[in-house]
Amino acid sequence: MAERGARRGLRDGGLLLSLLSVVALLGLWEGAARAGWIHEAFFPRPTVVGAQFTALVREGVIGQHLSVTLRRLFWSFLVAALPGVALGLVLGVWRTAREVVDPLVAFVYPIPSVLFLPLAAIVLGRGEAARVATAAVTSFLLVVINTTAGVRQLDRSLLEAATHYGAVGWRLFMKVLLPGSLPWIFTGLRLALGLTLIVVIAVEMVGAEAGLGAWLWLSWQTLRVRDMYAGLLVIAALGLAVTYGLEAVRQRLVPWQRGLERGL
Repeated sequence: MAERGARRGLRDGGLLLSLLSVVALLGLWEGAARAGWIHEAFFPRPTVVGAQFTALVREGVIGQHLSVTLRRLFWSFLVAALPGVALGLVLGVWRTAREVVDPLVAFVYPIPSVLFLPLAAIVLGRGEAARVATAAVTSFLLVVINTTAGVRQLDRSLLEAATHYGAVGWRLFMKVLLPGSLPWIFTGLRLALGLTLIVVIAVEMVGAEAGLGAWLWLSWQTLRVRDMYAGLLVIAALGLAVTYGLEAVRQRLVPWQRGLERGL
């Protein structure tokens, strides 16, 4: 009980320090702008940005663009995650398939995701399908790589023991392979979700009329600096929410990992 209380105290202390660092940064920014040390035309005070953010929320501007970005993020992540996990499991188990696919993954992975947009537009047309496919490409590869590694890191003696006790085929997959790979799968999904959000914003900046990225780019082009900072605030909050949301799911589905982390 005492150990648990100590850990909780450390977590609370770390959270307090994180909040204090953010408040200190905002306070420094506010003071520097009021003192005239930085130009408010390019670095408006946090209180001014906050007021603009509130006004944009009331007008429905942020809600409109946020809903478009969320829809694209959802479909892109789904397109990347489901086939990515399935292919990663196959590659982890089947050596021949891994030898065939690994060079292709290594060849495509270094290409920046947004560069796939023209190709996707040729194949799928200049619409939502091309934007979703572009945002999903690299995230898909990231999920494949992590899932494959998750299967391959499983202890072979554990697999042999499971097989010895009759766990073969589908039962071996559901009882041993999949649970044992889940920590790696969720690591890949978490990285992929953050990357998908980044690429969705980038695709919106260069190839969309609506969404947070398109709105941010238009704000910069028309020198609506307050709107630009409000957009950055929304994107940062969205990234934080999806990352910690997926982490909460991971802790729910992989409870034994939480126990291991406490021991570190």
